Amino acid sequence: MTFDELLEYVAVHDVRLTGTGDALHYDAPAAAMGPQLVTALRSYKGELLRWLAAPADQREVTRAPLSAQQERVMEVAGRSTHPASWNVGLRLELVGALDVAALDAALDGLVARHHALRARLIRDGGTWTQRILAHRSVPLPVDELAALAPDAARRRAETLCREVVSPVFALADEAPVRFTLIRLSPDESWLVLVLHHVACDGRAVTVLLRELADGYRTARDAGAPDFGPPAAQCTDYARWQQGQWDEPTRRRRLAYWAEHLGDGPLALDLPFDRPVPQQPSGQAATCRFEIPGQVRLAVEVLARELGATVTAVAAAALALLLARLSGQPDVALSMPYANRSPRAYEDTVTVLATALPVRIRTAAAATFAHLVCQAADGLFAGIDNLLPTAWIYQQLPAPDKGAVPSGMTVSFAFQSTFDTRIELPELAVRVHEVPTGVGRAALLIVLMPGPDGIDGYLEYPVDRLDDDTVRRWMTRYVDLLASACAGPNRLLADL
Repeated sequence: MTFDELLEYVAVHDVRLTGTGDALHYDAPAAAMGPQLVTALRSYKGELLRWLAAPADQREVTRAPLSAQQERVMEVAGRSTHPASWNVGLRLELVGALDVAALDAALDGLVARHHALRARLIRDGGTWTQRILAHRSVPLPVDELAALAPDAARRRAETLCREVVSPVFALADEAPVRFTLIRLSPDESWLVLVLHHVACDGRAVTVLLRELADGYRTARDAGAPDFGPPAAQCTDYARWQQGQWDEPTRRRRLAYWAEHLGDGPLALDLPFDRPVPQQPSGQAATCRFEIPGQVRLAVEVLARELGATVTAVAAAALALLLARLSGQPDVALSMPYANRSPRAYEDTVTVLATALPVRIRTAAAATFAHLVCQAADGLFAGIDNLLPTAWIYQQLPAPDKGAVPSGMTVSFAFQSTFDTRIELPELAVRVHEVPTGVGRAALLIVLMPGPDGIDGYLEYPVDRLDDDTVRRWMTRYVDLLASACAGPNRLLADL
């Protein structure tokens, strides 16, 4: 057992260490005890005493470089005039008999388990490093609103929710996660959970919610949960990634992206309601819409018939709409790929999703079926030629080279790995995303499979678009998707 492995074992198995002079004392749960632990404590006694002498909030467990995905998030967020747009906020509405102590223990166990939730991100010159600090229990903050009238309590809860989600993370000095429990009444509570995007993607959030439920059940029935370490940490992935692209592979994949993207523009000249203001506010709003169950079924049937994916069908319809709105036959979409391979990293809590710039040429397709196949080919080839997004953009010719990293006009995500369903004993649970009120891209369109249809939303800049305009666009999108799937072999012009 290395020193880093010992510190990790101590953190996740609740082994309490103290030092007095030259003496090292430990207190460990029976399940964590064993000859290997005792031997490691004796072997690293000096190092452990020096480690214990450091301030509790500065005790480092390990460190590693950032992954390419983490670096991308940090660099783009660092250029953003509204970095809070990189906060991922969730509100878990809990109705019933909540065991607050069990919830506190479950959250504490998550932080102890995952490096990503205890990281400090430091930049020294041009090099990023993630320092993973030892776990230190912090009580769950609780805001009690039960004394207020129900309407007043709900208004105050909404305000508190925004106050938790909106502040910018100081990632060099604080962990990329925070949470607060808001008690509206004895039988209703909101758990507000906020993560910086550098620590999570859709799959990671799903993993955390699943583990939160497991930890809550364990803590409620048997005391503090002992999650144990995950199969792989964010630090493991970052180290593994360092050796993944030899120079011939890198050159070959860059050549693919140069050919795929070509010299065409990556931004779309869409019919916005207003031009870009001299000083953009950065404020964003969200338009929610639904793709009905019968349309979802038609999308899935067409995807199977063409050997494509639901994502490709949805992207092809969106590209066709955007081409008609802009008058530009070539449409570029920034599409995140979950990137959860090798299998060891399937449940790693970090950001592994990689944005693939996919160009869809509507003029090169006669029918919608042809357009779907083109979109599917672009997605599959992009995955086969996966590279860090920054490398792809760095080789683009001017003037797009400088603009694309912070301003690709349309991002489109089909979040099939994002599952917010969670079951807790004696509680009814509903999970909602909490918008920060500021946006990252000009347009962000997200689809998520629902119980019957497909739930969607479009996040847009309020400086440039009105709600009525956005709703018309999304209505046209759903209608076009339905029409195209009903007649995929009709000419595009006839849809």
